[in-house]
Amino acid sequence: MYDTNLEAVKASGLLSDASVWSETVMDVINSTNDRRQLRQTYASMLVYSDLEDQSAIWEDIKDYFSSDFLNAARLTDYNEEIYLDALDDIQQQVLNCGGGSITQYGLPASRGGARPSNLLRRERAYNKTALKESVEEKVKLLNSGQRGVYEHVMHRIENGHRYGHNGVFVNAAGGTGKSFLLNLLLDTVRSRGKIALAVASSGIAATVLSGGRTAHNMFKIPLMEFDETKACSVKKNTELAKLLQQTELIVWDEVVMANKNMLTAVDITLRDIMDNDEFMGGKVFVCAGDFRQILPVIRNGGKEQELAHCIKSSYMWEGLAKMQLTENVRLKKDDVKNSKFAKQLLTIGSRESGEIYFGRGFGVRATSREELGYKV
Repeated sequence: MYDTNLEAVKASGLLSDASVWSETVMDVINSTNDRRQLRQTYASMLVYSDLEDQSAIWEDIKDYFSSDFLNAARLTDYNEEIYLDALDDIQQQVLNCGGGSITQYGLPASRGGARPSNLLRRERAYNKTALKESVEEKVKLLNSGQRGVYEHVMHRIENGHRYGHNGVFVNAAGGTGKSFLLNLLLDTVRSRGKIALAVASSGIAATVLSGGRTAHNMFKIPLMEFDETKACSVKKNTELAKLLQQTELIVWDEVVMANKNMLTAVDITLRDIMDNDEFMGGKVFVCAGDFRQILPVIRNGGKEQELAHCIKSSYMWEGLAKMQLTENVRLKKDDVKNSKFAKQLLTIGSRESGEIYFGRGFGVRATSREELGYKV
């Protein structure tokens, strides 16, 4: 005689066969797409079975247990956060069945707290192991200029920062490996399980960054006339505010194109969200661009208005550490023609060229509109 039905069933040896439980789980998977029901069944097994290794089923089919959370987060690859979502739910189901912590059944620990938002989950969805391996290989490829910027930024992240020292501007002409460097910084922070946000002033530039978005989209920057200054549309206690609070690094590419009022809006918003008066709320802020390229576009404005609204005219310019990439990493040493052309472009952009000459082979010649249209 036993005090409970469970003890009697266990004593009869009816719960000792792991294959029975595996078949039960597969029956649920094959009969329904309801993953919550699957987790409920598994929770009952954890509490009522006497399997020696109750975690084996979890390890074998944890993707099935977690697939609804993957879809809800709009992700394509499973990661630790998605599995924790499933473990949180299993833990709750186990408690409902009268059980204890799922760790006593051999499973990994659940969070034991509130689930992160989808915004946080997406920014934490990177494969840390793969990123660490990639970072180790890419760091070896840095030239001296890139390495100087990389070590400078990582030192600020690892050792704290204060106003005037947590912002960096990287002046980089085309071909100097700017995108490679910025993505390496992002990957390094993300490989450590931290959050790094990547934004750019245009959609095309954003696609070059890993996880990149436009600055307007990320920070909810309002549309402004060139002489306006507004805060971003981010309220405290929202998912986006919580994401920004936990962010370690912000990378902004093609910042030269941005109206300085956009940067001011982000600065004001981050100070408010972080409840401090530090530049960008105390976040390590890395921006990059090339003043040889496009300045802010001002409707009906001329050169003076463009210069007055670029980042150099912002109060934050003096607080940014200025660093520069000069080595062109795209050109092969034996590519004399392209190397000569690249150097010519740089001298034009730097106003060092004097008179500009183009060889006979430059461009495509046409003798009529029809021929021009055809050749274009």
